[in-house]
Amino acid sequence: MQRASAHRDQPAPEGAASEDSFDVIVVGSGAGALLAAARASDLGARVLVLEKQARFGGNSAMSGGGIWVPNNSRIGSVGIADSDEDAFSYLRAVIPADQIADETIRTYIRSAPRMIDYLESIGVPYRPVAKYPDYYPGVPGWREGGRTMDCAPLDGRELGEYFDRLGQMPAASKAFGTINLSITEASRIQAVAPGWQRIAAGALARYAVDIGARLRGRRDRRLCMGEALVGRLFLAIRKRKVVFKLGVPVSGLDYDGDRVCGVVVRADDGKRQVYEARKAVIVAAGGFERSREMRHRHLPNPTSPDWSAGSAGNTGDMIEAGRRIGAATGLMNEAWWAPSVRWGDRTVILFFEKSKPGLMIVDRTGRRFMNESITYNSYGKCMYGENYDLRDRVPAYVIFDSRYRSRYMFGGLLQSSMSPDWMNPGAFGPNGMLTRASTLDELATKLGIDAQGLRTTAAEMARFAESGIDERFGRGADAHDRMYGDERVTPNPCLGPIDTPPFYGAPLYPGDIGTKGGLAINDDGQVLDEAGKPIPGLYAAGNSSASIMGDKYPGAGCTLGPALTIAYRAAGRIMGANED
Repeated sequence: MQRASAHRDQPAPEGAASEDSFDVIVVGSGAGALLAAARASDLGARVLVLEKQARFGGNSAMSGGGIWVPNNSRIGSVGIADSDEDAFSYLRAVIPADQIADETIRTYIRSAPRMIDYLESIGVPYRPVAKYPDYYPGVPGWREGGRTMDCAPLDGRELGEYFDRLGQMPAASKAFGTINLSITEASRIQAVAPGWQRIAAGALARYAVDIGARLRGRRDRRLCMGEALVGRLFLAIRKRKVVFKLGVPVSGLDYDGDRVCGVVVRADDGKRQVYEARKAVIVAAGGFERSREMRHRHLPNPTSPDWSAGSAGNTGDMIEAGRRIGAATGLMNEAWWAPSVRWGDRTVILFFEKSKPGLMIVDRTGRRFMNESITYNSYGKCMYGENYDLRDRVPAYVIFDSRYRSRYMFGGLLQSSMSPDWMNPGAFGPNGMLTRASTLDELATKLGIDAQGLRTTAAEMARFAESGIDERFGRGADAHDRMYGDERVTPNPCLGPIDTPPFYGAPLYPGDIGTKGGLAINDDGQVLDEAGKPIPGLYAAGNSSASIMGDKYPGAGCTLGPALTIAYRAAGRIMGANED
């Protein structure tokens, strides 16, 4: 058995030898992993972070970077009042009681504001977004905004050589496929809110005048959303001289039968290396969305890793490593569902497009089966059924017409009023994202949909658009639906006819932005065995653990919020510093 060595006082560059003994080892390099590393270091631990990929950040860097923090200390700055009790009422009504205990919800509500204040103290400032509503309007305790928080942008030059090693958001989430936007900026542009053109023009101008960056390549050095979050956390751990290694895949846990003592790494030459963790190992290495075998074993079928927007490195290695030493798991049939289309070999998630007027989603009979504007996480059960036992809606089909195409972006494709079809030949055809046809019947034939059913549904949508009432599914009836509608369209900003050729369509899959099943944990992130007892020395956070949100998605940032909060509490528990 070979052990690695390193210098105790400073971070070792990738590939250099490092000492094999640390107080805390963190597996993964997303937001939860880096926060855990920073806090453990602040509390006196010598910390090692291991990331198996050549780039760091995982799903966090690819995400919107939002954090859902009820009753945060800054919520009053956007004119919203909140309370712990209202937040509890809301979460308790949304999250099934048989999945998540009351005390877990209360612990999150109590701890998340402390976590966000800690982020501020280490150079990761957040501010609440005024008009970003929780995802279940009408539920007691719901708020129209303020709980979702947006990370301050970061100048990528501060990362130095690590700028090019930071993972980045997909092109479909960037303006013009390249330019970074904050949550506030992106939400106004996607909602076609007053002033959206000025925001877009300003972002384009800012990007263009960064001559130094343009000489280096296309990547925007103004980092926003998940890139800003991970970039700022990375700067925090570098300042604390946390040992950080890229390209080091962990193959297992070093377990002596009583406690987890470290991690096992297989070197390129096949030799086994063990890094010792004197206090604990924190697993924050993502879920299993990129494992074909684990998906087929745990998620509803049909399924495919090709439908996921998760990081390519998320293959469930550490979940399986935990199981091998007796760890329990939970919610393994669940994901952070999100509708996806394919563009060649790329997956494109539809977050905002589905709420705009003039678009509908149908099954192969040409009939609608859902409110297209609902939260993206709900697409899993809409497409697979409440019991995940349906097959005939996979794939479904997204349909719109040239009026929609001229007004709104779709999957990163700019609206045709700014970027006509002839400028985007790669977007259409067998390797493109969209199928185009001169009539609905022709489109139905190309996509394999019943033509009569599609015509009937389009006629019905025209009637609903005129009356402003979706008589089947209530689309556009609440604040969440309307957030990404088009407020210029009346009487319902989410409803419009689909009657102007050419027509466009694409197969729609039950994709995801990560899996939410993983190692079972308690409120401090301690991994539990099958008897419900903590496994000494082993902690987990983020998508490596079973989500404390259960099978629901209460609001934007309910992935990162719990990941960061559990990581914060895990580091505190390990070092004996939790406030409660």
